[in-house]
Amino acid sequence: MKHLGLTRSRHRPDHALITPDTFVRTRLAGWGDAGIVLHVSPVIGTGARFVQFTAELKAGGRVQPPPAGMQRFVFVLEGGVSVSVGGETRKLGEYDYVYLPAGVPHTLDSAAPARLSVFEKPFQEVGSTGLDAVDSDTGLPGVHWGNERQNAGMPFEGDERLIARKLLPDELAFDFMVSTMSFAPGASLPYTEVHYMEHGLLMLQGEGLYKLGEEYYQVAAGDVIWMGAHCPQWYAALGREWSKYLLYKDMNRHPLG
Repeated sequence: MKHLGLTRSRHRPDHALITPDTFVRTRLAGWGDAGIVLHVSPVIGTGARFVQFTAELKAGGRVQPPPAGMQRFVFVLEGGVSVSVGGETRKLGEYDYVYLPAGVPHTLDSAAPARLSVFEKPFQEVGSTGLDAVDSDTGLPGVHWGNERQNAGMPFEGDERLIARKLLPDELAFDFMVSTMSFAPGASLPYTEVHYMEHGLLMLQGEGLYKLGEEYYQVAAGDVIWMGAHCPQWYAALGREWSKYLLYKDMNRHPLG
């Protein structure tokens, strides 16, 4: 039906659903000849404060650091990459990830084709605006490695059918969080959420129903969602298998910063 111009993709001032049938690939400085599907950027809707994209690396590809002041989170969807940072090189496979702080030199190399989900955001230090409380436990975040599948997670608000896995340390040094949310068939968020944080989301598996604003959308693996600040949001899993999504949100900083 796409030949008739039909699609599930939708774009509203406070949210967007972007489905794979509408993806457009381009190039991005620092990513060599990789195909880049740039999903979320400041030009979307009311303006996002982060960037989310899918990178399709070819064999022999090399990736350079982002622009000055930008931090980067890389999650491997398919294949693998070698990450070199601070004199150390690690090989990342499927569902491995790495957080790379702003100003830290690094490279990503692909010996074979690989597909990555990437989030980038300008880093805001704790107390940099005079509005954030400076805590003795905080400082500049360091490089952080992990694997989503090795993270046991925790039931979300006590519901064993809804598992939340935080992929970054829950520390004030970090100004954003990336996590996954897994839902058993029929499980749902306990209520509609409305908050100042914005989200970038990638459906990793399964299918479900997402409420964004006053509209309900059928979503499935591969879909991308942007949720602006204060956009009403709620999700329920459909089908016969668990569903899971990768979720970005900004946090730990004063909104006026």
